[in-house]
Amino acid sequence: MIRRRFSGKMARGTRRAFLAAAATTTAGLLSAAMAKPDRVELDVFRPTDKPFRWLAFYGMTAEEAILATYDVVVLDSAFQGSVSRVGAQGARVCGYLSLGEVRTADPLIDELDGGALLSENSDWPETYRVDIRSPSWRALILDRRIPSLAAQGFTGLMLDTLDTPPHLELLDPTQYGGMREAAVALVDSIRVRWPQMMLIMNRGYALLPDVLDRIDAVVAESFMTWPDHKAGGFAWVESKQIELQLALLRPAANRRPPLPILSLDYWDPDDPATIVEIYRRERDLGHHPYVATRCLDQIVPEER
Repeated sequence: MIRRRFSGKMARGTRRAFLAAAATTTAGLLSAAMAKPDRVELDVFRPTDKPFRWLAFYGMTAEEAILATYDVVVLDSAFQGSVSRVGAQGARVCGYLSLGEVRTADPLIDELDGGALLSENSDWPETYRVDIRSPSWRALILDRRIPSLAAQGFTGLMLDTLDTPPHLELLDPTQYGGMREAAVALVDSIRVRWPQMMLIMNRGYALLPDVLDRIDAVVAESFMTWPDHKAGGFAWVESKQIELQLALLRPAANRRPPLPILSLDYWDPDDPATIVEIYRRERDLGHHPYVATRCLDQIVPEER
């Protein structure tokens, strides 16, 4: 997910390899996951006479009245407006929360044990992967970060960078063994401690079978389109990659009731015709779409 600046994490080739590996893992876990009890569906996702609308916005300021017209709003903790005012009319306002990586500029980074910081993410300078198994990282998330977001008025959390722990374990099972299990355990702990919080997981497909009954929705970021950093502009995702993502999302689609899938695509806001087509294709798949700018620093309303 984009965190203030674009944060899709892995390079495109690495992401393809990881998606393929995650598909194998997901297939092996699916049958066990489907035996778990269903989670109560939140009212915000129940069918109504109007389409469900959501957005992610990581700018510092925006008109709160416009944000409040959406059903679910994802904001960064640095948002300078009133989170409570955005949610006063019934919108669920979710705060961004990175669980697998941390920026060096984070004011709480000094609270981590030295071993909790791992390698720098070469795609995102000054962003480090973290050892999600570390007690100091768990304490920072559970005792500091989430209480701070709740105090700001957030009624939900957008859990990001959960692709990172299983990806590291896949690369080096000896050094990073147990990272995937620790990521699942952290999501479990968040759900138990904050049962009323809406939890939305961005991607994290390798964890999906084990957290189906812990989260309220999953974000399929760059499902159909993505910012093309090499060529510039934007590009359509290849059909094979879409099929692979659909396979990884099958646990969500097969759950009863289905786990809502919020698609997040990127496109030029000055090309409304293509944006309309992205919305159409996503809704044809049963997804709840939002099409955003590259840096998620602009509200892009859907053309009606």
